[in-house]
Amino acid sequence: MSVTVKVNLLGRDYLLRSQGDPDLVQAAAVLVEEKLSGLPKSVSVDTRDRYMLAMLNLAGEYLQEKRKNQEIEVERQEWLTNPVVDVQSKSREAELIERIENALNQ
Repeated sequence: MSVTVKVNLLGRDYLLRSQGDPDLVQAAAVLVEEKLSGLPKSVSVDTRDRYMLAMLNLAGEYLQEKRKNQEIEVERQEWLTNPVVDVQSKSREAELIERIENALNQ
């Protein structure tokens, strides 16, 4: 589902259509605004608009990857605190312990 998000970059409003999370689009706009704040004033409006769209796309992709990495880190931390026991490994472990005990008892 496509949503329209209004962002302001370098004093100009842009209406963007996005399939993604509107909050992510706003965060991308903030990131772009920070990066473009030093853009020379002599750049034409048309060129500036192209810069904006390219940077918004890149910032959006960056923030999506960052969000994925954070989710993976949360899963990793959960696994470290509550590891799932692999049934195959446990049965193999039990088999090896039984073989060792049998060998010691002979």
